[in-house]
Amino acid sequence: MDKKFIVEFALRNLLTRRLRTSLTILAMTVGISAIVFLVAFAIGLERLVTHEVTGGNAYQLIDIGTGNSQVVKLNKQALAQIAEIQSLNSIESEITAGAKAKKQDGEADATIVGASVKYQNWSGLSVRWGDFYQDPSAKTSDSGTVSANTSEAVINTAYLKFLGETDPAKELGKTITADIIIPKELSGQNEDKIAEKQTFVVRGVVQDDSSAKIYTSLESLTALGIANYSQAKTELTRYQDASSARALIENMGFQTQYVGDTIEQINQVFNIFKIILASFGAIALMVAALGMFNTLTISLLERIKEIALMKILGMRKVDIRAIFLTESVIIGTVGGFLGIILGVALGSIANSILNHFAKMAGADRVSVFYFAPLFIIGMIIFASLVGLSTGLYPARRATKVNALDVLRYE
Repeated sequence: MDKKFIVEFALRNLLTRRLRTSLTILAMTVGISAIVFLVAFAIGLERLVTHEVTGGNAYQLIDIGTGNSQVVKLNKQALAQIAEIQSLNSIESEITAGAKAKKQDGEADATIVGASVKYQNWSGLSVRWGDFYQDPSAKTSDSGTVSANTSEAVINTAYLKFLGETDPAKELGKTITADIIIPKELSGQNEDKIAEKQTFVVRGVVQDDSSAKIYTSLESLTALGIANYSQAKTELTRYQDASSARALIENMGFQTQYVGDTIEQINQVFNIFKIILASFGAIALMVAALGMFNTLTISLLERIKEIALMKILGMRKVDIRAIFLTESVIIGTVGGFLGIILGVALGSIANSILNHFAKMAGADRVSVFYFAPLFIIGMIIFASLVGLSTGLYPARRATKVNALDVLRYE
């Protein structure tokens, strides 16, 4: 029998009993939307946690340090040696030192971090007000030569409180002063030293109330006589090479940390979380599937005469089975499609509400609900398969209707 006719015949049967069909599709819609909404919530939380831990580049970065070793030094020569590893794309370093923040009527302990903007981006540092400092290597005069370092910096809101300023925008462009405490481990000298009254032009402010911090370029600190770095980050060409690259770096005497290890543990936890949330949605979907099964079974009992007549007219069992399965697949697919639309709409509304409160609190925008394209496609296929599986038994029973018995008793 023509497939187009089977589809049209199945649609006609469904539209004949519109209320029953609508209620069955509605139940399917609720079940699918529950799964989409809950799993999207789990995926969104996973993405937020992963971004907080890694800055969004988890599997590409390896942290390098010396640990407690007094023998191995992380300096230009060491970085050049590490950079020769073929599986590495680039390498950036960081210097972390103590400081004394200065103002007219007092001082406070602070931390100063010297690193390139690229390194700060890898670390997930985000400027809330203003912009990042410009790396001296990126500054050129009109003649094309590198200009002098103006010691630009980014401070955090804790430093802002020390200055007595409540509006971050008002501090942009102003100058701050600090004494930099250079330990002998960084300078390579026999004793610690202090670089007094170092000035920095504030270009940006980050949201961080933990302790006063100054972020500036690496060159601003190396110019003070710092020869060794506190740590470094290197970017992998392919994350699959992480194990071999770490082994080569560790053979040089350095210690490594790979955030991908942490992400794997996070993913394992959230995979369980997704299963638990999906199970709650599956309960609603199970109820919808039972409703669909009931609808198709009742439809079968009501259409016994119709099935008998079709058999007498020469319709094959395979065509009768195809009609019932087509009806169930249509209900499942339409319910799944509407369920996805409803789930996405509810998630988007929830995201908007959360972002509204985040904006009122002065926080960044967040996406707690994330709808992965592959997940959405998978849910459409899953809904169709649920419809198909629900229609198998009624379709099988329909093919076993004895036309002669129906005519005899009817």
